Amino acid sequence: MTPPVITLIISFFVAMAMSAILLIIAQTYPKTIRGLREWSLAALAIALCFPLFIARDHIPDLFSIVLANLMLLVAFMMMNIGTRKFSGTPLKLDRKLLFLFVLAYVVLFTWFTYVQPNIRVRVATQVLFTLVVILDQLFLVLRALPRTMGRHVLVFALAMMIGSRVIRLGALMLGFDLPVSLVDASASQLVYFAIPAITIPIATISFIMLASEKLRLDLEFISRHDGLTQCLNKNAALEELKREIAHAARHGNKLSIMLSDLDNFKEINETHGHLGGDKILVDFSERVKATLRGSDQLTRFGGDEFMTILPDTDIEQALLVAHRFHEAGSTSHPVAWSVSIGISTWQGKDDSLDALLTRADQALYRSKAHGRNQTHAI
Repeated sequence: MTPPVITLIISFFVAMAMSAILLIIAQTYPKTIRGLREWSLAALAIALCFPLFIARDHIPDLFSIVLANLMLLVAFMMMNIGTRKFSGTPLKLDRKLLFLFVLAYVVLFTWFTYVQPNIRVRVATQVLFTLVVILDQLFLVLRALPRTMGRHVLVFALAMMIGSRVIRLGALMLGFDLPVSLVDASASQLVYFAIPAITIPIATISFIMLASEKLRLDLEFISRHDGLTQCLNKNAALEELKREIAHAARHGNKLSIMLSDLDNFKEINETHGHLGGDKILVDFSERVKATLRGSDQLTRFGGDEFMTILPDTDIEQALLVAHRFHEAGSTSHPVAWSVSIGISTWQGKDDSLDALLTRADQALYRSKAHGRNQTHAI
């Protein structure tokens, strides 16, 4: 048994194990974390092509050459699809071009297996086509994934795959250490086959890390945000308000808050049902968020009450924001809503969070007492 064959056997078991691990994670992690199943299938396809390579000369070339190499290309394409699903990046390339890409690969392998048998051209074809797919994956990872440790590990694995293919392609072009068979004991062939045994576990680890990082971020988001409106929840809102107060006290900046309450929300629920009421809350949050700056934060304080944190904003500027809130309600549909608003402003280092909230609440009460759908400031 030659060293390349031993390496292929090791790579087979490694890829099978990595595929099983990814499949288990895909079944246990939330469905919002996409791409794991495709990554698992990619590792499985890579694993299954190795026995076909090893069985060369014992099974028809259609399986040991054409099908085996096609499975390898499809595996890398499946890995690419998984990364796109994970990152939420749509496939922009036309499906017809993808089909022609795969068809050209199959035709080349078929021609240089049956018409003009040439292992050097077949190796070059496999290296070149898979290199194109892996490079596309690398560009996608660098562009679409956040700079986390999982991304860094995946970039390292892809760089190893690319480097080995560039070196192999260069050796073929220069006529160095040319292969005479798939499993010959040449140094370049042995190194090329050893790469999967290293890169498959590294890539799998990177996929697991990426999924775990996204799971952690999703859990953090859920713990800090309201599930319906996607606004910060009350606890997170108070944390942010404390942070803004500390910043204002330290730098002497202005700070205003607005407490907003949807008018007659109980009647809306009774008339349109709770689902209708939920739609109003979502419509309110989406419309008023569109009127805010990037530094402003709309938070759901509870029920139909919201708090808006307005850094570097005085009373006059806050009143303009409130006016935009009222305008948003006047154009809402299919069910119109209006909002009562109370505004208070940070009054300096002697002020406190409780006092700031109390003044805003008092101003909101005045808006309701004076007929709703208006704004008062204290």
